[in-house]
Amino acid sequence: MTFRTLGRPVGFLAPGRRLAPFALAALAACSSDATAPITAPVGSPLDSRQRTGAPSAPLALTAAAGNAAATVSWQPPSNTGTSALVSYTVTTQPGGTKVTIAAPTTSATVTGLTNGTAYTFTVVARSGAGAGPASQPSSAVTPTVPIASHGRWVTGYYVGYQRALYPETAVDFTYMTHVVLGAVQATSTGGVTTDFYLDNTNGPIMARTLSTRAHAAGRKAILMLGGAGYHDALVNATSATYRATFVANLLRTLDSLRYDGLDVDWEPLNESDKPQLLQFFHDLRAARPALLITTPIGWVNANLGADSWYAQVAPLVDQMNVMSYEMADNWGGWVSWHTAALYGDGPDHPSSVSSTINAYRAVGVPAAKLGVGIGTYGSCWRGTTAPLQTLAASAGVVASDNAMSYANIVGQYYSAAAYHWDATARIGYLSFAAPTGPQQCAFVSYEDPRSAGEKGAYVAAQGLGGTIVWTLGEGHLPSAASGQQDPLLRAAYTAVAP
Repeated sequence: MTFRTLGRPVGFLAPGRRLAPFALAALAACSSDATAPITAPVGSPLDSRQRTGAPSAPLALTAAAGNAAATVSWQPPSNTGTSALVSYTVTTQPGGTKVTIAAPTTSATVTGLTNGTAYTFTVVARSGAGAGPASQPSSAVTPTVPIASHGRWVTGYYVGYQRALYPETAVDFTYMTHVVLGAVQATSTGGVTTDFYLDNTNGPIMARTLSTRAHAAGRKAILMLGGAGYHDALVNATSATYRATFVANLLRTLDSLRYDGLDVDWEPLNESDKPQLLQFFHDLRAARPALLITTPIGWVNANLGADSWYAQVAPLVDQMNVMSYEMADNWGGWVSWHTAALYGDGPDHPSSVSSTINAYRAVGVPAAKLGVGIGTYGSCWRGTTAPLQTLAASAGVVASDNAMSYANIVGQYYSAAAYHWDATARIGYLSFAAPTGPQQCAFVSYEDPRSAGEKGAYVAAQGLGGTIVWTLGEGHLPSAASGQQDPLLRAAYTAVAP
């Protein structure tokens, strides 16, 4: 018996040498005529396809996402085989779409892709001798609708405690320009926490995944700082004692997690806090002049007007986004009213998006710095069945954020018979003759795609900066068709951004 290695016979062992067990096993597996095929790595000179004259695999694939499309580029194979190259075929995954182009062109655009879906690509070269092996896959890219040149924003908030509603690996960036991840928090001595309501291991992993996917889609990623319940820690961290340390720690956190900016959510904002917050904005801007700085601000009671202090904030930040949701309840002298009316405020229901925007503009905040908030949750009222009703002492809002998400309202409360559109306020609502649903609501005020579109149109018509959506998770409908799973975000983007 002769054992062949790469076609060369090995006759006998040297005197005194014995075959190791693995070699005996290899000999036993060989046929007496040593015709067993010899394999080699794909793309190597011994690859069987190349030994028949076919080309090797194309090299150095790159892919760039477009609008429902991607452009794939590569370098020719290092070994073209025994005849000239004829064509290249690009294959898309998922979906298996193939595009073939004539050589020597080394790029191709694949169209008909789904915005928001991540794709990889491979390329096969073909010559007169046949097709060679596939290239290594490209890095994943995500086609998406391009951001309009006028620069208005549609910002979606993503919070770690709602991760189960919308995994960060599935977020569709098609209908937003920015994503804000909530939230990092201050420690009392100027440190920064990064658990994102999860833990210190999974929180940063989630954060990096979200920023990486946002950047791949051509979107900006921002870290939210603070929020309701974190006021005291912010006061301590931004004091003269710790502010420089805090600013440095924030910038290191942004860089580590690969984020483009900071969303400063100081709630509540007491009168005594204002000089300290203003200095914090000054120090952030001085430390990194190109940093993207945004801040959410409260809606304005039309009977009172806006504070002129906000005109001092405007030059230091890029966006000032109004939290225009939960704008009504049984607040002493109020009648029942919508959670986010666009128009129609009055003395006994003094809230609307338009009156709030007018109030901020009146004290000197530029329109281009102002954004309108769209809530992906509503208000469940008891003791009233519609807007503009006189309220008994026991009436009021009994559930809102989280419990009354848009997904829950659509799934647990909505019916065509209960739905009404307020043509003055430009928002819809549900009215029930008897308590309905898990929260036993008689009146549900909420945003739907029609009202979100109205607010988007208002932003464009008034020359405002953009809109924010709180939150992505509550507005997500995972069972809807692809491209239809974020209807409020999509309606806002369609009106604001293009």
